[in-house]
Amino acid sequence: VAEQLSSTAAKSTNVAIIAMLVLSLLSSLLSSGFTCTNAVSNPYQTFLGPIGVYTWNALCGILTLIAMILFPVNIEVNSLSVELARACSSSVQPHTSSAHTYGYSYWIMLLIIFLNIGSIIIIYFYDHARYSKKKEQERPIENAPKDVILF
Repeated sequence: VAEQLSSTAAKSTNVAIIAMLVLSLLSSLLSSGFTCTNAVSNPYQTFLGPIGVYTWNALCGILTLIAMILFPVNIEVNSLSVELARACSSSVQPHTSSAHTYGYSYWIMLLIIFLNIGSIIIIYFYDHARYSKKKEQERPIENAPKDVILF
């Protein structure tokens, strides 16, 4: 009975990890869509503008990070690598030890997180630079003599 509960927990955790990765992919696609829309048109300060890109990039990064944490925890807690080795092996040998290694498909998710953080930083600095430039353009009018403003 305990083995069935462990198997059920492992399966449900795997389903949750896959769901998080699918949601992460969808949020990344939404972020890309908003970024392309903002590149072509004038970005609004609503959810369709930089705030939307911040939100979807952050959501993608957070969901990817949670999936990266849950995956090794699930493997370690439920001994999935040992179970896989028993299922693939034709000879029955006692289990001595196991070591877990993760391939490039796992570590590329770390790159996804860094790229999301990088795009948030780039958009923030671009938006801040644009705001500073707009403020600089407004200053000469404020400092102009009153008789020049009348003309």
